[in-house]
Parts: sequence; C-alpha cells; structure tokens
Amino acid sequence: MINSDLFEFAYVPSWYLQLDELAEMALPEIWRFKKPEHIYKNEATPILERYVQSIFRKQTIDYDAEPDSMKKQQIFHFENEFACFHTGLYTRRYKGIYACFGRNKKTDSLLKWYFKGFADELSPLLRYVSPLPEKPLYSMPLHGIHYFPDWPVRVNVEHILGDPANIERFPIELQEARNLPLLLETAVELARRQAMITPSITVPQIYQQSVQYLLPLCLMDMKQPDLAMTLRPMDGYYMGYTCLTLEMAYVNARILARPTAPWLLSLVE
Repeated sequence: MINSDLFEFAYVPSWYLQLDELAEMALPEIWRFKKPEHIYKNEATPILERYVQSIFRKQTIDYDAEPDSMKKQQIFHFENEFACFHTGLYTRRYKGIYACFGRNKKTDSLLKWYFKGFADELSPLLRYVSPLPEKPLYSMPLHGIHYFPDWPVRVNVEHILGDPANIERFPIELQEARNLPLLLETAVELARRQAMITPSITVPQIYQQSVQYLLPLCLMDMKQPDLAMTLRPMDGYYMGYTCLTLEMAYVNARILARPTAPWLLSLVE
C-alpha cells in the first residue's frame, strides 16, 4: 500500500519553489485567489498545491486498487530506484508533466522516496521510462457525464444547517437568521431554475470517485453567489447535502478540469 499523503510518501525539498517551477512549466493559469478568504501559507500557488496533493492521493489510491500489475504501472510507475506519475498538467507545447521520485538517500529521513521534481516527457529523468504513466482518469457513469437541468433537487436542510462546519461557510449576517432554512431552500430553487436556462453554471467535481455537481447559491445578492451546494446524482434527481465556500468549490472543481464558469473564474481573474 502506498501512503496517499505526499509528504508521508517522500521527502520533498523546497516545496514552494518546486510549485513555482511547475507553474512556469505548465500552460498559463492563475493559481491563487484574487481576494482570498483567509491567509494561505503558500501565497503564490495555493490552488496548484492543493491540486498536486489531490492528484497524488488519487493516483496512489487507484494504484493500490488496481489488481493488474501492468495497469498499475500506467497509473503510477515504479521501477527500482525511480517512480513517477502524470500530474494531469501540460507544458506550453502540450507535453505531459510528470512528478518524479528517486530513492531517498538522506540519512536523517526515514522516508523511502525523495521528490526529484517535475519534468516533461523529454526530460533525462524519464529517459528510461516506457511506457510513460497515463493522465489521471476518472470513471464517469452515464448519468454523471452531463448535468440534467430537468431533474429536481432535494435539499437535506436539517443535515446542512445542523452541521457547524456548514454553518460557518454561510455569510456571517445569516448564520443565526431564524429564516435561514427558508432562505437556503429558496436560493437552491432559484439556482435550479437558472440552471434550466443556463446549465453551464453547474460545475462538475469528483468526490470519493463519484461525479457530483456544484450549484452556485445567491443568499445575499441575486447576482453574486455566496456558496456552492454539492449535488449528488441519484435515481432521476439530485441530492443536496452540503455547502462549500466558493474557494473550496474552485479547488474541488480544478482537480477535475480547469473551471470555465464565470462565478468561479471571478475568484481568480
């Protein structure tokens, strides 16, 4: 079993500098929020940091779950003193970018692996790796490929508002409002109607290997989302069972694909 935490798997030197180099290597993209909700230790690339850690976790879990040894190597390549996986990112020349590891020779660390850096397929680090690991793949069930705007949304209001973690994500002005259950259900219904006209406002994300959708909710201002509700596809309807801050929604959506919905792009542009 591979440890799914990057920093428990390998010794990683100069992590933030490594991320800066990855940001320069990859296709141009904004990796920080325009007006962050809170202070990040990594001010330059907090979105990229979360992305890499999430992809690493996914690839290790998929590797451990795959019974076929050949297919394992397509997910996460291990060979003697070297290991690597495809980050899902590409260079400006559309070459895949890989995270590369060597055996850890540092005497002051008990970790088996050492992070060597990010490299494209032409790097000397990958000279003897063939075939190269594949891009991270997601199993998309038929009903999860597209958002169905005609499906009703059932909101588990009691669960959402009974969870302190969810409540903290609401605007402070509303957290103790007596009519918050009504406001929440009204915001969901209005968002559902808007999605019937403009389905592209819903954004897919992956949660525990399953497709979900993020639906923007406007609680304070009809034109400005305050939260995103996660919608789990059920049998002919969607179940809303938790709310995310907009930054959480962006990070989750970016793991699957670069967001294009204006309500998410406004966070970084």
